[in-house]
This record gives sequence, C-alpha cells and structure tokens, in this order.
Amino acid sequence: MPARRLTDAEIERIAEMREGGATYSAIAAAIGCSESTVYWKCLAAGAEPPNRRQIKSKVLGPLVVSRNGYPVRRYTDDEDRRLLALEAEGRSNAEIGRLTGRRPHTVKARLMTLARHEALAEMSA
Repeated sequence: MPARRLTDAEIERIAEMREGGATYSAIAAAIGCSESTVYWKCLAAGAEPPNRRQIKSKVLGPLVVSRNGYPVRRYTDDEDRRLLALEAEGRSNAEIGRLTGRRPHTVKARLMTLARHEALAEMSA
C-alpha cells in the first residue's frame, strides 16, 4: 500500500519545525511519516535548522559506496557542472538522467542539493 500523501499544511509544518531546530526523527513522529520523507520535503523546501553544519562540497572517500545494500555512485564536480549545464538548457530530469546514466529522481535530488549548497554559500558570504 502506498504511503499517504502529505497535505500542504503538513509540508509547511515540516519546514517550520526544521527551521525551528527539530530533528528529522522528531518531525517524523509529530507528522506521522518516515524520516526519509521529512528529509526529502526539507530538501525540496530548502528548510535548514538554525544551527546547520558547514556543508562539504568535495567528494571524500570512494566514488561508489554502499547504502542500504545498494551501490551508490557519488557525484563528481565535473558531473555537477554537467547537470547544471543541462538544466540551464531546459532539459528535463528524465533527459538529464538518460544523458548522464542516472535516474530522474536522483537527478532531481542532486539539483535540489546543489541549489541548497549555493543558497547556503550565498548566506555565509
């Protein structure tokens, strides 16, 4: 059975709680959803806690890691530049995925992460 969809009010509450300093697990318990759902909604909304850590922009360690038993290829700086260039051309996440060998959902998540990194860099400058 698919998970229930969150309402706009719940998504807004997730963002407010995160910006207020609540952890993903505390928010998930309050809303009644998974921590990964909370993480995704915060990423999409650009919601950051007030005491956020500095984000590392460089890949540290191996380029292929295992996450939950599945191999995950990390993005390199060159791949990030290519993603941004393809997005600037107006390509869809599906097109970018086909051109880069990534899934559309992964492309979307990475583009949101890059936007988040850029916004945080601008705030700290």
